[in-house]
Amino acid sequence: MKGIVIREFFGLMKGIKSILIILFITGISVLSARYMSSSSLFAEEASNPETTALAGLSFVLILFGALFVFTLSHDAVNRDIELQRIRLLITKTSRTSVIAGKFVAIWLFWAAVTMISFVIVSAITRTFVIHELLYLWVYLAFLASLCVLLSTLVTHRTYSVILSVLAGIAMPIIGLWSAFSQSSPVAAARYVLPYYPMAEQPVLLLVTAVEAGLALAAAVMLFRRKEL
Repeated sequence: MKGIVIREFFGLMKGIKSILIILFITGISVLSARYMSSSSLFAEEASNPETTALAGLSFVLILFGALFVFTLSHDAVNRDIELQRIRLLITKTSRTSVIAGKFVAIWLFWAAVTMISFVIVSAITRTFVIHELLYLWVYLAFLASLCVLLSTLVTHRTYSVILSVLAGIAMPIIGLWSAFSQSSPVAAARYVLPYYPMAEQPVLLLVTAVEAGLALAAAVMLFRRKEL
């Protein structure tokens, strides 16, 4: 499992798309923190360091996090199946370890990205709001688990990339709509997707963590039954 985590993690780190995303997220986070700290439009918010410290980072990940995670790692499992590397992996480790290793690598990559932004923004704003970062990590664990499940469920990378883009666009739209909608059918989605807990009820992120675990369990069950 350790080898899978290392290979997947550095595979994500060295890609040009990953570098551009890291620069984009970090840049937006820094600019947002500086703007909110100095702008008169956010004078009331700027007095609260918890509001300004990770506002930009949270905003970017809530809007684009699903799209970023899915498009970068939509083929985490099915790539190895198509390239026929999966048989070598399962001779060296268990199928459960393969799924767990893929998930841990994806989550670690995004945890590292957010940590870089967190350290830079904390230095600029002179604040250290660790609980906001922990909320983001739970959210990213949820996305990483769905990403692994999608890659296990969809055999071909051509299809998984299309579904990942659609899911990455649809999830924040539905999630934010449900967070502020009073319509019962739509509002029900706020307890399934992590956007309402991120904005209003962080304690509900415990439900998000359970959902991530269930998604991983489903991916393990599917992978165990898959003909390789």
